[in-house]
Amino acid sequence: MKLPSPWAAQLLDELTQDEDFMTWPKGSKLPFHQKGEPVCHFVRLGTLTLERSDDSLLMGTVSAPLALGWMGAISSRIIMRAKEPCEVATLARTQIMQRVDEKQLWDRVAKHMLHITNKLFIYNEILTAPTTYELVCYQLMSLMEEPASVRNSTAAYQYILDRTRLSRSSVMKMLAELKKGGYIRLEQGKLVVINSLPAGF
Repeated sequence: MKLPSPWAAQLLDELTQDEDFMTWPKGSKLPFHQKGEPVCHFVRLGTLTLERSDDSLLMGTVSAPLALGWMGAISSRIIMRAKEPCEVATLARTQIMQRVDEKQLWDRVAKHMLHITNKLFIYNEILTAPTTYELVCYQLMSLMEEPASVRNSTAAYQYILDRTRLSRSSVMKMLAELKKGGYIRLEQGKLVVINSLPAGF
């Protein structure tokens, strides 16, 4: 899930110019629709979170380079929120598609979109895990893949709660049992290491 698209940086270079970029402060919200029109965001600096706009469910953390906003049906329900100052070029999707056509970049765009679609499929698999325990395991493994700055500043239970609709009590109970069994190591609630996770709870 954390693997960046190998085509994002190339698309950013090909489809944007320096004057397209703005610096957004921490906490800024960037929707994928502006004034009723779909837009694409190209991020060349910074880290952001992806959130569902209708219920604020946190879908993940993404870092530059990014090229997002290609799929309207999905993007209309998602916003990005800057976790730090970010440099972003926001352009109308129609304008971007025109540039793609002019520069004959469809092959690169298709490969990039396949990469993004695969991530969405994996995310759907995570959210539809058959048991609460499996959902917690998915989120713990995802947390281990986050940068150290995220792991060191986010309690494991809070990371899981922000990304699921699980109850706090069930998450805390599972984390306590996994820690007690030596399967994970927590320090002041922060996930330090995953030794192994049992097949069932």
